[in-house]
Order: sequence, then structure tokens, then C-alpha cells
Amino acid sequence: MRSKNSSDSNFNSASLPSFWPFVLTGMLMIVTTTGFARMAYGLVLPYMQAGLGLSISQGGMLGTIMFLGYLASVGLSGILAVRWGSKAVLMAGGCAVVISMFGLSGSYSFIWVALFMFLAGGGSALVFTPLMSLMLGQFPDKKGIVLGMLLSGAGIGMLLSGFLVPLLTAQFPVLGWRAVWLGFGIISLVVLIAALLILRNPEIVGSVKETDKPKWLKNKALMQVAVLYFLVGIAYLVPNLYQSGFMLAEGISDRAAGLVYAIAGIFSIAGGPVWGSLSDRFGVNRMFILVWACAAAGDIIPLLNHSIPGFVSSSVLWGSSIGGLVTLIQLKAAKQVNPRYVPTAIGFISIFYAVGQMLGPGMTGWMIDHLGGYGVAYGFGAVVYGFGLVASLISGRKQKLLEQSKKIKQ
Repeated sequence: MRSKNSSDSNFNSASLPSFWPFVLTGMLMIVTTTGFARMAYGLVLPYMQAGLGLSISQGGMLGTIMFLGYLASVGLSGILAVRWGSKAVLMAGGCAVVISMFGLSGSYSFIWVALFMFLAGGGSALVFTPLMSLMLGQFPDKKGIVLGMLLSGAGIGMLLSGFLVPLLTAQFPVLGWRAVWLGFGIISLVVLIAALLILRNPEIVGSVKETDKPKWLKNKALMQVAVLYFLVGIAYLVPNLYQSGFMLAEGISDRAAGLVYAIAGIFSIAGGPVWGSLSDRFGVNRMFILVWACAAAGDIIPLLNHSIPGFVSSSVLWGSSIGGLVTLIQLKAAKQVNPRYVPTAIGFISIFYAVGQMLGPGMTGWMIDHLGGYGVAYGFGAVVYGFGLVASLISGRKQKLLEQSKKIKQ
């Protein structure tokens, strides 16, 4: 008979790797493949438009193409990770990202730029899901803090991009925006080599029964998590996209708006590790309900207080809660399936998240234009988070009652 720890995790804890080299390498993979490859595009776009003579609509189309690359790969990434191993898939995705960056630095036409943008989005998805699974498998007792630290890599990448993009374009005026992608490519290649040397797949103990295989649409618990992830995808971009515009519309200076947005960025980096660490200590379900409440409050406060302190309070709450929601949702998804199928579970729910991200900006933008301004969009975001909070409370209550009934039967 296997011990409790063995049956809970199915991983050989005796061979766990050194925590910090492993986790920091994973974080750097997210910095380069998500922060640099996808999130920094908006910063580089104005330079690319000027250099290539692209229209605003063409620039937006490139962003859509990159997102389509991500959407096309995110569902497959988990399936491929189960079949070939998480490390092999994330290394392939990392190679695709590096190739796309070097390719972008040498592209002179819209078609080639679009091709490499699609490759960057697809490669990013092939890294993200298998890396989450690999880390959860290697550190089963520190899932929250590990996942939170990894997810903070996207915010760190955005923060570094804010310094590197103007620096590289100024230092290499002849290359201009090409120097940015070339620099990102070199950094990403170094990180990829480090990942090749340091990361490894978790050792899974025991075989998987046919009953352990997840029946995706029939797995009610996993579908509930997927719907919650969809709600996050719809709502989380509201303050991200419109906070600065909201502040300017209220007569606040652009400098103050920029500083308040930077506060949100800093808290978004810290949010994942903090909420993840709290979940390791106090439980995922408790923190999950609390983070939904914080996210809703982050959208409600600016409706009640249009001053700088109100927007600062909002930034702290929505900035930190975004990382917390994504971290805890992925932890809840991982609990619904056999450890061998964690990559496919994360990939499956990520499709819902991606669809929510695709729908959210268009819906809220239409609301701002036709239904009364930024306050309507913020109110919509608060309502969506409210649905998530109520659903989590109901789910938590049902789970508690189920656990109590099992104890009584025993």
C-alpha cells in the first residue's frame, strides 16, 4: 500500500531539484516567451509602424495574428506535453519564440512580420502550459508559491521592456526597432540554453488507469473552473486598458495616470507569489474567494471615488488580484485530474481564458462608446467578478458538504 504522500502527488519527492535555480529558470522562460514575445509588442509597435510604413489597422491586425497563434497552440500544448513530455514541448516553443524574434529583426514586409508574429504567439503557448505542469510536478508541496512566481514573469517582462525598448532604439538608431527584437532574441536564446541544462520532467510513479483519464466536458468540476477562467478573461482587461483613459477623463494629469498604472504593474508582479504563498498556507478555496472579492472591489472603488487615492487603491487591488486569480484557478484545475494530465487540464481551461480575452475588449469598448463612458465598463467588470465570487462560494459550500458526508460515511 502506497503512503499518503505518494498517492496524493504520484511524484518521486526524493529526486526534487534545487528550488531556486529551477524556479528562477522557469520564471525567466515566462519573462522572455510571454513578457518579451507577446506583452512588449505594444511598446515596439509605434517604431515598427514608422519603420515599415504600417497603418494603425495593420498594426492592430498583427496583434490579432499573434493572438491567433497563441489560441491555435494553447489547446494542443497540454496534449503534446502528455505525449512527448513537458520539457520537450516547452523547448520546442522556446525555439519557436527565439526564431520569431530573430526573424522579426530581419523582416521588411508585412507578410513576413505577420508570419513571425503568429510563430511568436504559438511558441509562447507551447511554453506556458507545459512549464506550469512541469513546475507543479516538481514541487507538489509548494504549488502556490511556485506557480505565482512563474506567472509574475509576464509582469517582470513588461517592466523590463519598458526600459529596454527605448534604450535599444536610442543606442542603435540605425537598426531602430530591429535592435529591440534582436536584443530580445539574444536574451531569449541564453535563457533557452539555461532551461535545456536545468529543467527536467518530474518522475511520475505508477501507471494511469483508464478511469483516471479526464472526460473534459463531463468533468463538472473542471468545467466550472474553465467557466471561471472565461470570466477572468472577459473582465481583467477593463482596468488594464481603460484606467488611464478614465483618469484623464476625470481631469487627472497624464503623468499621474502613468504613475498610478505603474503601481498596478508592480502589484501585478507581486500578486501571484503572494496569493500563491497564502494558498499554500491557508488553502486554495479560502484565498480564491478572497481574491475574487478584491478584484471586484478594484473595479467598484473608481465608481465611488474619482480621485487619485481612489485610483491608487483600485490599482493595488486589481493589479495584485489578476496574478492571484490566474494562479489559483490553475491550481484548482490541477486538482481536478490525475497529475499526469495536468498539462492537458491547464491547456483546456486556457482556451476558455483566451476566448474571454478575445471578447472582453470589444464588449467593453462598445459599452464605453454607447452606454455612458468608462464607469459602465468598470461596473460590468465588477458584475463579472461578482458572478465569479458567488459561483466560488456556492462551489466551496458544496465541496465542504461533500467532504462532511464522506466523513460521516467513514
